[in-house]
Amino acid sequence: MFSGGLVGPIFAPFVRREFTAPIFLVGLAVSGYFVVRMLTEFPIGSMSDKVGPRWPLIVGRLFGIVGAAICWQTKDIWTLIFARAIWGVGDASFFCIGMTYVSSLFPAGKRGRALGVFQAVELTGSFIGQTAGGFLADQYGLRFNFFLSILLGFVAFGVVLLLKGYGASGKFQGVRSLLPNFPAMRSLLGGTLLIVCIINLLCMMMNMGVMGTLMPLYATEVLGFGLSGYAFLVSGMTVGNVAGNLLGGLLSDRFGRKRVLAGGFILGIFSLIGISAVTNYFYLSAFMLVNGLFWGIIYGVTPAFVADSAPPEKRGSAIGLYRTFFDLGGVVGPVAYSAIIPLFAGSFGYTVAFYLAVVSVTVNLLLVRRLNEKK
Repeated sequence: MFSGGLVGPIFAPFVRREFTAPIFLVGLAVSGYFVVRMLTEFPIGSMSDKVGPRWPLIVGRLFGIVGAAICWQTKDIWTLIFARAIWGVGDASFFCIGMTYVSSLFPAGKRGRALGVFQAVELTGSFIGQTAGGFLADQYGLRFNFFLSILLGFVAFGVVLLLKGYGASGKFQGVRSLLPNFPAMRSLLGGTLLIVCIINLLCMMMNMGVMGTLMPLYATEVLGFGLSGYAFLVSGMTVGNVAGNLLGGLLSDRFGRKRVLAGGFILGIFSLIGISAVTNYFYLSAFMLVNGLFWGIIYGVTPAFVADSAPPEKRGSAIGLYRTFFDLGGVVGPVAYSAIIPLFAGSFGYTVAFYLAVVSVTVNLLLVRRLNEKK
């Protein structure tokens, strides 16, 4: 996550400056990573059910190192796009199998807090990388961040080699056995898992569309805050996000996942209405903190819900499906919410987008009632 955080904020400027690429190719280079990651989450999760977590994680880290190395050296835009796609496959293995592995290490009564801690560490690593990334790029050039990502990739690879863990069979049964079983996929998408995936999709669309895409423009162009002021708002939201993961996991183990999810969505509705209504910087920073707390709770509790609902031998496939919907929301959300702004004059489009996000979160609150929670 530290490695990815170093590259994420500077990648679009890197493509624009180093390759003098048109906006279309910049967008393709950025979105290609997420699209490829989305398409490989479920197959990788299915593979981990067959052979265990160790080998997919090892191969994934090698893909990440190779992708970073090509990005560091290449002068060709299409090679860069290919390298980011390889990197996306490597990161898909980390996100999917990391969740599966941690959820398998703990019983249901401790799973929520374990996943909460795991994801809080993820966010902390990403935050440190994002904070350092801009400074390092200014001091040493944009390509230096990719070189540092290669070094961090080798450190992560060394740690992965220490992992233990094998699949249910413990034996490799040929390439055919590793391919995802689509009838099994359809059988997984029923009841609780399907509802959690829909909740996850709507939440990620809102988070990436409104908070990730529109909020920077709203804060700087409509409210008139500087980039440094907006960076402070994002830092506060990240603090809330880390706290939400820790609290959400802990409280869901103690009081039940449905109750904590419902409380998180109520915080989300409150924060989005507040963000759309206030212009004072102090009040806005408070609502951004609450919004981070909301997203952290949801992100911390939903994977525990998936792990509780899926049988152990299909847990990797279930979390792979969950992650696929997660990535799909990240791809669709920015496009869908950005399309709203040109339809209205002035800043009213932003207000409409915020209230559509409130409607989306309210729908999720209603969906929580339909979840079947295992005791």
